[in-house]
Amino acid sequence: MGNVGMLQKWTIEMERFCAYQERSEYEVRVKLAKRGASEADINTVLSKLIEQNFLNQSRFALAYAQGKSSIKRWGPQKIKAGLMAHKVTPSLINEAINSISGEEQVAQLNQWFKKKEASLVNEPQGPKKEAKIIRFLLSKGFPLALVLEVVKA
Repeated sequence: MGNVGMLQKWTIEMERFCAYQERSEYEVRVKLAKRGASEADINTVLSKLIEQNFLNQSRFALAYAQGKSSIKRWGPQKIKAGLMAHKVTPSLINEAINSISGEEQVAQLNQWFKKKEASLVNEPQGPKKEAKIIRFLLSKGFPLALVLEVVKA
Protein backbone atom coordinates (compact mmCIF):
# COMPACT_ATOMS: atom_id res chain seq x y z
CA MET A 1 0.00 0.00 0.00
CA GLY A 2 1.43 3.38 -1.02
CA ASN A 3 1.87 6.41 1.18
CA VAL A 4 -1.44 7.89 -0.03
CA GLY A 5 -3.23 4.63 0.77
CA MET A 6 -1.70 4.52 4.25
CA LEU A 7 -2.69 8.15 4.86
CA GLN A 8 -6.29 7.36 3.93
CA LYS A 9 -6.26 4.24 6.10
CA TRP A 10 -4.83 6.13 9.10
CA THR A 11 -7.25 9.00 8.60
CA ILE A 12 -10.25 6.65 8.60
CA GLU A 13 -8.92 4.80 11.67
CA MET A 14 -8.38 8.05 13.55
CA GLU A 15 -11.82 9.36 12.53
CA ARG A 16 -13.34 6.29 14.19
CA PHE A 17 -11.01 6.67 17.17
CA CYS A 18 -12.05 10.32 17.63
CA ALA A 19 -15.75 9.71 16.96
CA TYR A 20 -15.94 7.23 19.84
CA GLN A 21 -15.02 9.85 22.45
CA GLU A 22 -13.21 13.17 22.68
CA ARG A 23 -9.48 12.73 22.09
CA SER A 24 -6.48 14.97 22.48
CA GLU A 25 -4.02 15.62 19.68
CA TYR A 26 -1.43 13.87 21.85
CA GLU A 27 -3.49 10.63 21.99
CA VAL A 28 -3.87 10.60 18.21
CA ARG A 29 -0.18 11.42 17.73
CA VAL A 30 0.86 8.52 20.01
CA LYS A 31 -1.52 6.06 18.35
CA LEU A 32 -0.28 6.95 14.86
CA ALA A 33 3.36 6.76 15.98
CA LYS A 34 2.74 3.23 17.29
CA ARG A 35 1.33 2.34 13.88
CA GLY A 36 4.61 3.46 12.28
CA ALA A 37 3.50 6.79 10.80
CA SER A 38 6.16 9.40 10.10
CA GLU A 39 6.00 12.86 11.71
CA ALA A 40 4.88 14.39 8.39
CA ASP A 41 2.11 11.79 8.00
CA ILE A 42 0.98 12.35 11.58
CA ASN A 43 0.76 16.11 10.99
CA THR A 44 -1.21 15.54 7.76
CA VAL A 45 -3.72 13.26 9.49
CA LEU A 46 -4.02 15.64 12.46
CA SER A 47 -4.73 18.61 10.20
CA LYS A 48 -7.44 16.61 8.36
CA LEU A 49 -9.05 15.59 11.67
CA ILE A 50 -9.00 19.18 12.95
CA GLU A 51 -10.37 20.49 9.65
CA GLN A 52 -13.24 17.96 9.76
CA ASN A 53 -13.86 18.77 13.46
CA PHE A 54 -13.10 15.25 14.66
CA LEU A 55 -10.39 16.74 16.85
CA ASN A 56 -10.71 19.86 18.98
CA GLN A 57 -8.39 20.55 21.92
CA SER A 58 -10.81 22.97 23.60
CA ARG A 59 -13.68 20.50 23.39
CA PHE A 60 -11.41 17.72 24.68
CA ALA A 61 -10.21 19.79 27.66
CA LEU A 62 -13.77 20.70 28.69
CA ALA A 63 -15.03 17.13 28.29
CA TYR A 64 -12.05 15.75 30.22
CA ALA A 65 -12.48 18.21 33.09
CA GLN A 66 -16.25 17.71 33.32
CA GLY A 67 -15.94 13.92 33.12
CA LYS A 68 -13.18 13.55 35.69
CA SER A 69 -14.92 15.99 38.01
CA SER A 70 -18.40 14.50 37.87
CA ILE A 71 -17.65 10.80 37.34
CA LYS A 72 -14.35 10.25 39.17
CA ARG A 73 -14.86 13.24 41.52
CA TRP A 74 -11.31 14.49 40.96
CA GLY A 75 -10.19 17.85 42.29
CA PRO A 76 -8.87 20.63 40.07
CA GLN A 77 -5.19 19.89 40.63
CA LYS A 78 -5.50 16.26 39.55
CA ILE A 79 -7.53 17.30 36.50
CA LYS A 80 -4.86 19.89 35.65
CA ALA A 81 -2.14 17.23 35.89
CA GLY A 82 -4.13 14.93 33.61
CA LEU A 83 -4.60 17.66 31.02
CA MET A 84 -0.91 18.52 31.20
CA ALA A 85 -0.11 14.86 30.53
CA HIS A 86 -2.22 15.18 27.37
CA LYS A 87 -0.12 18.20 26.39
CA VAL A 88 -3.04 20.64 26.46
CA THR A 89 -2.10 24.33 26.47
CA PRO A 90 -2.19 26.18 29.83
CA SER A 91 -4.91 28.58 28.64
CA LEU A 92 -7.21 25.67 27.72
CA ILE A 93 -6.41 23.96 31.02
CA ASN A 94 -7.44 27.08 32.96
CA GLU A 95 -10.60 27.40 30.88
CA ALA A 96 -11.49 23.76 31.60
CA ILE A 97 -10.76 24.04 35.33
CA ASN A 98 -12.85 27.22 35.56
CA SER A 99 -15.79 25.41 33.97
CA ILE A 100 -16.16 23.35 37.17
CA SER A 101 -18.20 25.17 39.79
CA GLY A 102 -16.71 25.86 43.22
CA GLU A 103 -19.81 24.47 44.95
CA GLU A 104 -19.42 21.21 43.05
CA GLN A 105 -15.78 20.94 44.15
CA VAL A 106 -16.65 21.56 47.79
CA ALA A 107 -19.47 18.99 47.64
CA GLN A 108 -17.10 16.39 46.16
CA LEU A 109 -14.45 17.19 48.75
CA ASN A 110 -17.01 16.71 51.52
CA GLN A 111 -18.07 13.36 50.03
CA TRP A 112 -14.45 12.15 49.95
CA PHE A 113 -13.89 13.47 53.48
CA LYS A 114 -16.90 11.57 54.87
CA LYS A 115 -15.88 8.40 53.03
CA LYS A 116 -12.31 8.50 54.35
CA GLU A 117 -13.42 9.41 57.86
CA ALA A 118 -15.83 6.44 57.86
CA SER A 119 -13.05 4.10 56.75
CA LEU A 120 -10.88 5.31 59.66
CA VAL A 121 -13.58 4.84 62.31
CA ASN A 122 -11.31 2.56 64.41
CA GLU A 123 -8.40 5.00 64.21
CA PRO A 124 -8.01 7.11 67.39
CA GLN A 125 -8.67 10.85 66.97
CA GLY A 126 -5.53 12.93 66.68
CA PRO A 127 -2.95 14.34 64.35
CA LYS A 128 -2.13 10.95 62.80
CA LYS A 129 -5.73 10.38 61.68
CA GLU A 130 -6.01 13.98 60.50
CA ALA A 131 -2.80 13.62 58.46
CA LYS A 132 -4.13 10.46 56.78
CA ILE A 133 -7.32 12.26 55.79
CA ILE A 134 -5.40 15.30 54.52
CA ARG A 135 -3.03 13.12 52.45
CA PHE A 136 -5.98 11.23 50.98
CA LEU A 137 -7.85 14.41 50.02
CA LEU A 138 -4.71 15.93 48.51
CA SER A 139 -4.23 12.77 46.43
CA LYS A 140 -7.71 13.35 45.00
CA GLY A 141 -6.48 16.68 43.62
CA PHE A 142 -7.98 19.25 45.95
CA PRO A 143 -6.04 22.37 47.01
CA LEU A 144 -4.46 22.32 50.47
CA ALA A 145 -6.32 25.43 51.67
CA LEU A 146 -9.69 23.87 50.82
CA VAL A 147 -8.71 20.51 52.34
CA LEU A 148 -7.62 22.14 55.62
CA GLU A 149 -10.81 24.17 55.72
CA VAL A 150 -12.93 21.00 55.47
CA VAL A 151 -10.80 18.89 57.84
CA LYS A 152 -10.56 21.57 60.55
CA ALA A 153 -14.31 22.31 60.44
